[in-house]
Amino acid sequence: MKLKNFVFLFVLFFVNTVAQSQTLDEILNKYFENIGGREAISKVSSTKMTGKVNAQGMEFPTVMLSKGVKNKISFSFQGMEFVQPCFDGETGWQTNFMNMKAEKMEKEDSELLKSQFEDFPDAFLKYKDKGYKAELLGSETAEGTDCFKVKLTKKPYILSGVEEENATIYYFDKENFVPILTKSIIPKGPAKGKYQETVMSDYQESGGIVFPFSITSKFDGQIAASISIEKIEINVPIDDAVFIFPGE
Repeated sequence: MKLKNFVFLFVLFFVNTVAQSQTLDEILNKYFENIGGREAISKVSSTKMTGKVNAQGMEFPTVMLSKGVKNKISFSFQGMEFVQPCFDGETGWQTNFMNMKAEKMEKEDSELLKSQFEDFPDAFLKYKDKGYKAELLGSETAEGTDCFKVKLTKKPYILSGVEEENATIYYFDKENFVPILTKSIIPKGPAKGKYQETVMSDYQESGGIVFPFSITSKFDGQIAASISIEKIEINVPIDDAVFIFPGE
């Protein structure tokens, strides 16, 4: 390859890379601007969401609590509380439907939960400081909407001593600059290798922050459950005791 051709290709690659980076920054800046601002988001220390979850044709009242990395999702059925799941900051636990008792999760499963919840209140807020990588993969239609496709890659999972990619694809609506779909590959279990999708819609303001009030989970394209949120409270007092494994 002639030197001038090499220099031209290098400059072209550099310009395209910079342009893409600037575009990604613009997308994320617009996103934070539209949902309340980076400063306001960074001050969110806790959230309490109440609503109803619909699964297999049945509807259950649900409460979702988040306080930093600690998280608890519970729903009620016939006067009983089911936890699916709870993470106390170190260990995950949940209700076993067979014996109706709370059971701790395996260490690897707890680490998966930690990776999921440790970026509260927003995975993009300080992603560079955490060593994550964000990439703009172009445009794509998702849920019938023209979107920017952004891939966020975090530190890899370590499962059975082997590194597994820990990445999520976000589809940002080009009109409102909010994610309407996320997609990631399930890293463990019978569904390993299949796609887990989360569809978000009905964005509304609550406490100065904009949240999706409708969330649908899909596994390999099939709807597993949907949540209709009725109320969201931010920076509410949450006792750490609610996250502790029963009996401890």
